[in-house]
Amino acid sequence: MFDCNYVYYILFGFVLVIQTSLAHKTGILKNVGAFCANDTTRGDPNLIPIDVGQPRFINKVENGTLYQIGSGEDQVWLIHVYGNSGYDFGYAYGTLLRDQIHKVLPRAWAHFEQEIIDALKDLKLPKWFEELIAEKGLPIALDIQNDLVRKYMDEEVYNEMRGIADAAQIDYKTVVRLHMLGEITRGRCSLYGLWGNATLGGKTLQLRALDWDVDGGLQDYPVITIYHPGTSKLGHPFANVAWAGYIGTLTGMSSYRLGISEIGVSFPDDTFGDESMSGLPFIFVERYILQYSETLDDALSFIANVRRTCHLILGVADGKLGTARMIQYSHSKVNFFDDQNLQPLADWHPRIPHAIYSGMDWLCPSRQYKLYRAIVDQYGQITPELSIKNITSVVKTGDLHVGVYDLTDNIMYVANARGTGEQGPMEAYKRQFVKVDLNVEFARTH
Repeated sequence: MFDCNYVYYILFGFVLVIQTSLAHKTGILKNVGAFCANDTTRGDPNLIPIDVGQPRFINKVENGTLYQIGSGEDQVWLIHVYGNSGYDFGYAYGTLLRDQIHKVLPRAWAHFEQEIIDALKDLKLPKWFEELIAEKGLPIALDIQNDLVRKYMDEEVYNEMRGIADAAQIDYKTVVRLHMLGEITRGRCSLYGLWGNATLGGKTLQLRALDWDVDGGLQDYPVITIYHPGTSKLGHPFANVAWAGYIGTLTGMSSYRLGISEIGVSFPDDTFGDESMSGLPFIFVERYILQYSETLDDALSFIANVRRTCHLILGVADGKLGTARMIQYSHSKVNFFDDQNLQPLADWHPRIPHAIYSGMDWLCPSRQYKLYRAIVDQYGQITPELSIKNITSVVKTGDLHVGVYDLTDNIMYVANARGTGEQGPMEAYKRQFVKVDLNVEFARTH
């Protein structure tokens, strides 16, 4: 019999050989920085078995239940919050994680405040905001930034922060300020969305690798929050991967099998629009998608119409439709890409059938090409397990945490950086991953 799949892989392999022969000219771009131009080294595979143990019950309060997952030094807090208001969510969260919040928040705030002050000239902030930080201090500057974004925010998010502050007995303004930091401290990260012929069995998979600051101690108290809204005004159940006291979304999946990924852009080209400090902060754009969007089209429509702020690359994948999109994101422009029109199109960032991907930045030749190479090396056989073993660890992406989403089976795999006083490698991509079955977690009742 004539095997169409066999012919497909032969033809695809031929295309990849041609593309690969062109893909070493990373020096053709100017001003992309040594980080993006020079690193061609590959990491070792991650051979650590994935932890598949069941959550262990820790504590229960009104509107919340706390578990732990993982083992040894790679444990994660898993918290379920229920309620009819953001305040209900926050108060349960702050009650159950009071000790963790008190330990992580002061250290993280002090670290990021000093880091921002030290690197102020390199952050590419508006001149007026840079001067405000220098003259009045970071807390005042972030309070003004919050004033600029408040009218675009969901009031229930502020109510949730208030609930956390009241229950944990911490300063409410500090909680709000912490959630304004993302707009000025964007991390280098990587993402992919894979489906169809790219994966084993045609599953829809997504990567979210967060390469951010590992010196602030956030990874000491990693938290996965499962939200269970009691009313439609709070959306539907979703999972948010973060740290104690942080409710913005950088990594997560929803009960509608949507996943979110994000990359901060330091090296854009002229196809990006301008930036603004007035709009909905991107961590709450991502959260809105998980909390309220039911389809990929819902998510893309929201991104197109929301008042955007900064330069980003977003990834949204839909396990129901079996596809993914990458978004070139800025205040004044937004562009949507699939595997047929993916940008930037270059010999170091070729297109791959049934895949969208981006490594570390927009104009980042060596990092982009390493991710491309890792995907095509495993093409057609990629599973979450293989991605953990041979993609993130070989590409060396995901310092602070890594999320690999199986959006077909509704399962998430998470790893975090080494915590204070712990042993083993620092980077999350080198450490043990834990499996979270969201079919079970979204169905948990209080």
